[in-house]
Amino acid sequence: MLIELKGVTAGYGRNTILRDIDLKIEQGEKVFIGGANGSGKTTLLRVIAGLIPYKGEVLIMGRDIKSYKRKELARIISLMPQQNQIYFAYKVKDAVSLGRYAHTSLLGSDPKENSKITYDVMKTCGILDLKDRFLNELSGGQVQRVMLAMCFCQASPVILLDEPGSNLDIKYNAEIEKHINVWMEDSSEVSGMPVKNTAIAVFHDLSQALRFSGRAVLLKEGRIFYDGSLEDAVTGGIASEVYDFDIANYKREEQSLWNFVQPDR
Repeated sequence: MLIELKGVTAGYGRNTILRDIDLKIEQGEKVFIGGANGSGKTTLLRVIAGLIPYKGEVLIMGRDIKSYKRKELARIISLMPQQNQIYFAYKVKDAVSLGRYAHTSLLGSDPKENSKITYDVMKTCGILDLKDRFLNELSGGQVQRVMLAMCFCQASPVILLDEPGSNLDIKYNAEIEKHINVWMEDSSEVSGMPVKNTAIAVFHDLSQALRFSGRAVLLKEGRIFYDGSLEDAVTGGIASEVYDFDIANYKREEQSLWNFVQPDR
C-alpha cells in the first residue's frame, strides 16, 4: 500500500476539519478529492504531505509518516499548493531547480544532472521562455505552470495537486492535464526501487475531475461520504447530496449551451 490513513482527525488549533478518515491509495492511481467548500479537501492533502498535526495513523509505503525526515519524505511526495499572491523574487529557473533540493546530500549533488533535469522539466511544462523572468512578474497561470514544474523536478512518485487548473486559461489547463497524464505513465525511484507515479488532486470543476480520474473521494463535513466512480456519484445523486446542489441537471443545462458546436467532419 502506497498511502494509508487510519482514523485520522485533523484541523487547525481547536477547529477540527477532518474526522475519522480511513483511506487507502495504491501505486499508479489517479484520485480526485472533492466536496463543498470547507469540507476538508486541502486539509487532507496537507495531512498526506506531513504538513499539519493529526490524530490517528498515516502510513507512507508502510512506514509511519512521522518516522520520515523531511527531505526523505520529499523524495516520495510533492505538493502543488493552491495559488496565492505571495511569491519570492526568484527567477523561474532557480525556483524550478529548488525541486532538486530533496535529492541533495552532505556531499552535494551533480550540478550538471540537476541542470539537465531542470531544463527538461521547464521544456516539458512550456516555460523555457520564462526561465529568466522573476516569479513576482508572472501571471497567476504562469506561476501555476512553474509550480507544476517544481513538482516534476522533485522526481517524487506522488504528486498532490490542490486546484492545479486555477488561474489557467482553457489551453494551458488542457496542457497541464496532458503533462500529468504523460507523467502518470511512468514511475519514479525511491531508495533504488521503482514506484508507479500517483496523483491525488482537488478540483472544483467536476468536468475537469472526470477527465482526470475515475476514482472520486468525496468529503462532506470533514468525513468521507463516498469513495468510488465520480460518474456513478453524479448519476446516482450522491454528488448532489455532497455539494447540496443538483449537479446532474446543472451539467445537462451546461451541455445544452454547447449544442451549436458541431463535430469535425
